[in-house]
Amino acid sequence: MPLKTIILAIWAAMHPAAPRIADASEIADAIENVVTHDEDPPVFGTREEDAAVMAYYAFKESGLRKRAVGDGGRSFGVWQESTSSGRGDVLTQAKAWFRMLREGLHICPASPAAPLSGGCTAARKLADRRVARARALLEAAMHSLVPAPT
Repeated sequence: MPLKTIILAIWAAMHPAAPRIADASEIADAIENVVTHDEDPPVFGTREEDAAVMAYYAFKESGLRKRAVGDGGRSFGVWQESTSSGRGDVLTQAKAWFRMLREGLHICPASPAAPLSGGCTAARKLADRRVARARALLEAAMHSLVPAPT
């Protein structure tokens, strides 16, 4: 099943109108591109889980808006990055966020997303809750996308 379909189903489970947000399709394409073309093993076990975590963070951080500005003007883009990549196009933002997730795997192996949420210690609970929620949404999305037996 295409990752984009799964991502849109995850967002629909989070909010029924989310897949129709103006930037949603472009963001889903960027997530699918980054996760599909990654040469390393998945961070969270499967490509679908990696995509689900990216999708969850995108929804929570920016409400699926590619030009979002937050943290008093210090964070930008879909994933609220504080670097210049947050001001780039959506694919640039996705690649940068995923690189930081990979770095998080080395810095904080037990909770790779924690550095993206504020640090291995300070944000571990938040990151772990987000990853758990993304996995639950992935499971629900996969279940909802399976055709009913005939």
